[in-house]
Amino acid sequence: MKISLIDLLRLRNDMHLMMILLPALLLLIFLNGTAHAAFPGTVVVQSIQIVPVETTAGNHPEIIGTIKANSARASEETIDINVIATLARPDNTVKSWIWKKIRIKAGEAKGFSIPKEYDVKLGGVYRLDFGVYSEDMRPLNRLTKNFSVVDPLRPRVGATSREIVTGRASPSSRNSTGRPTDDRHIAVGVYANAVNSAGGATLLLWPHKYVGLQGSYTMGTFSTAEVRVLARFPLSERFNPYLGVGYASVTAERTVDIIGLKTTFRDTGVSGAIGIEIPLSKRISGYVEISGAAIDLKKEVTNGVQKGTATVKYSPLTAGFSIMYFLF
Repeated sequence: MKISLIDLLRLRNDMHLMMILLPALLLLIFLNGTAHAAFPGTVVVQSIQIVPVETTAGNHPEIIGTIKANSARASEETIDINVIATLARPDNTVKSWIWKKIRIKAGEAKGFSIPKEYDVKLGGVYRLDFGVYSEDMRPLNRLTKNFSVVDPLRPRVGATSREIVTGRASPSSRNSTGRPTDDRHIAVGVYANAVNSAGGATLLLWPHKYVGLQGSYTMGTFSTAEVRVLARFPLSERFNPYLGVGYASVTAERTVDIIGLKTTFRDTGVSGAIGIEIPLSKRISGYVEISGAAIDLKKEVTNGVQKGTATVKYSPLTAGFSIMYFLF
């Protein structure tokens, strides 16, 4: 193998170029790593204020958790954090709240009030946990405090207000019944129509605790595309009834026996549903429903000689089942 003078010169130039670019590349990597420099301090749960620490059944205490960004010096730098609070009742059911993308400055303190939307009818010790997390959900700090609820019809339970502080947190995302907390917003799953035989995929969005959007597409005896607006009624911790109203498009391909031609029947109409959401685990829920749609599959058909109106039987009332997996 012979190497010409030109090849040697090219090799020399390539090595010279590499020696110039390598330090620049290393500098770029270093700058990229330091571009997200650590926040100049720590973010902690400074305190949990519960007034009173002992209350009677049916009366909610005032609860405020304070998050503070500690800093060794004054700074205008900010950090985005997530705050999660969980409340464990004496029967071990858990209620959770989440505050997402909270921007806090170094040296600043912010208070988070717990809504009075949980049950305090059961006497005993209630455990409240506040956790603070980074933007990518790395645990930063946690603080726990208890309060007591006294049931006049049962023996008195002594109040306790001890606090537990730790640098890591493991907030529960469901209660003991498996019900997802209110921060579960997007789910994908499968849907089956038991009467107008069909199956397919469905997408579910819960932008609000009580209001959702659903889109589905199924194929089988009929092909159906449907979108809905849902209203959920979380009346209990095990079952959540819901109502839905939407718009459905149904198609079916059939052979018309009279004229011996295959044709496609299509119709659209308003749809409605009533059902129950059944939490099965941390991320999985089942949905059972009865739905109906104003669909009439009729069509004028002809083969050039014979002409008539053909109809495909479609049940306006049907039952549906779906299994949903909550992504987040």
